[in-house]
Amino acid sequence: MADASEPLAGYARAIMGGAGAERIVGREDRQDSWREADCEVTLRERVYRFDNGVAIRRSIEVDDYPSELACADSWITYEVLELGGSPGIEPMRKSFDNGCREAFWLRYHSDAAI
Repeated sequence: MADASEPLAGYARAIMGGAGAERIVGREDRQDSWREADCEVTLRERVYRFDNGVAIRRSIEVDDYPSELACADSWITYEVLELGGSPGIEPMRKSFDNGCREAFWLRYHSDAAI
């Protein structure tokens, strides 16, 4: 039996404004911040709802710790909350420790479509 799962990368690319973005029918935002050690940490979450009933949360946690790195630490997570009419999405959760790794993953899976 063939694997009927859809790639999470296709939904992530739509979330980032690429192919499939027109299928996003709703967004819900939440933001929180707190002090941790000597820095301010901000968590931004957005739940994206797609026309097929799929709901995916993209979370980004960043701090204001000074960094000279081109790809400073941030914690980015995609998590499938509802499958809706999808036969399945793989993986159901994907995390990155900076935006460069997320961008590489999206480029690597550039043929993934929803």
